Formats: sequence, structure tokens, C-alpha cells
Amino acid sequence: MKKLLILAAFALAIAACNEARTPQTPVAAKALTITDMSPIEARPGTEQPGSQFIDVRTEAEFAGEHAKGAQNIPLDTLEQRSSTLKKDEPVYVICETGRRSLAASEMLEKEGFTRIINITGGTRAWADADLPMVEPAAAK
Repeated sequence: MKKLLILAAFALAIAACNEARTPQTPVAAKALTITDMSPIEARPGTEQPGSQFIDVRTEAEFAGEHAKGAQNIPLDTLEQRSSTLKKDEPVYVICETGRRSLAASEMLEKEGFTRIINITGGTRAWADADLPMVEPAAAK
């Protein structure tokens, strides 16, 4: 009886090994087009040639202060102005806290952009990380 149990266990182990070696049909993974990055992770990319760094806050918010190098394309105009951006180049998207930039990233994805980086925490996190900011111009 003991030999029978050992033989059965051995047979199961061999079957399991053969099962593990059986080639499986690969599952096509959806290419991720939106990547979340912290401001510290994203900053080097925002400074690379060809990258596009957009702030989707309102013009008034952007005028108050913004991440250095960002250009303002408010969320409510992004769909109409997306043709000014290159679809095959990285697009870094920032807002105040990260909610609007995620909505903007999803909008860009639907428009066919392939390399979208959503900066988590937004301009607040960018400033908190002591990354370069453009301050509002002093009133004259």
C-alpha cells in the first residue's frame, strides 16, 4: 500500500511538471498608454527634447504659479487643442492635485496618444518636492 501511495504521488508530480512545461497560449496584453509618475520621477522626462509638458488647470490657476516648463492647455480646451500636440511623443500631464490630469490623460488616450504620463499629486506635489516653479509676476 505504501508503495502504491508513493507511486501515485510520483505520477502526480510528473504530470504536474509536464503540465507546467506545456506551452500556453499567450494572452495579448493591452499596451498601457497612461503611466502614473510622481513629480520626482516625471521631472527628468519633462526636460527631455520632444517631451510635451502640459498643465490642464485654468488660465487663472496657471498664472498663479506652475511647474517650470509646463504649457497651459486647460482641460476644457484640450480636446480642441490636442491637434497641437504630437501623438507619438511623450505627453506629461499635470493639474492641481491629479484628478483633472487623469481625466486629461484618458481623453488623450481616446485621441490616439501613445505615451501619456499622469503626474500624481499635481502641482501641489511638484511644489512640495521643491521642484522648479514659475511664480506669479509681481503686481506693478
